[in-house]
Amino acid sequence: MIKAKKKFGQNFLIDNQIIKLIVDEIKFTETNKYLEIGPGMGALSSELQKKTKNLDLIEIDPDMIKILRGKINVTTHLFEGDVLSFDDKFFEKYNVVLGNLPYYIATEIIFRFIPINNVDILYFMVQKEVADRLVAKMGSKENSILTNLIGFNFRAEKCFDIKPESFDPPPKVTSSFIKLTRHRDYVNEIKYADFKKIIKESFKFKRKNLKNNLKDILNLTDFDNLEILPTNRAEDLSIEDFIKITKYVISNA
Repeated sequence: MIKAKKKFGQNFLIDNQIIKLIVDEIKFTETNKYLEIGPGMGALSSELQKKTKNLDLIEIDPDMIKILRGKINVTTHLFEGDVLSFDDKFFEKYNVVLGNLPYYIATEIIFRFIPINNVDILYFMVQKEVADRLVAKMGSKENSILTNLIGFNFRAEKCFDIKPESFDPPPKVTSSFIKLTRHRDYVNEIKYADFKKIIKESFKFKRKNLKNNLKDILNLTDFDNLEILPTNRAEDLSIEDFIKITKYVISNA
């Protein structure tokens, strides 16, 4: 009997009702190419390939590869390896990426797809805590570096939560199924790299205010010019506020 491996962060989805909900969430088209990350024993893959002939899989576990080869049809292509080891060119042929992500590298995998402009939609199962940060609003304690860096590139939506018992073995936390839809609202405003620098400095010390975190970048006169209170914490600001700060810093450099 094949057991989940801790080193790969495996928790296999076994709840058929949840699998149906996931498949129902995904908008399938004849032209889109789909990539599933970490299909495991193929419970979700088996349903996905009923909906599209343009499905590829990436799996790192050799034991799972053997199982998957007996389940996939002739139109589904299986690649073996660590998803983080594949280059940009490999991902550029896909429009939709989905998967049950290992929690310990979930955010790293999400960030991996920021520069892959052809990928329009990401559907992932992640830890509920990560999902809550992805969809956080300004002023909430969950508003974080993750919220803003992903929000600069994608619109985040939490579709539904998933109880631990839906997996084998059950994780110690509740999971969530999320949808990230790429937008290009800010592409002509500032460079993502410049925005990222301001975000990281603003959230450098979570409990400190902007005056302290940005003391090497902005003075009190600058905050007045920006019409942003220096006593605010980073979590109190919106993406648009951070864009305004980024533009101001660049123009006054």
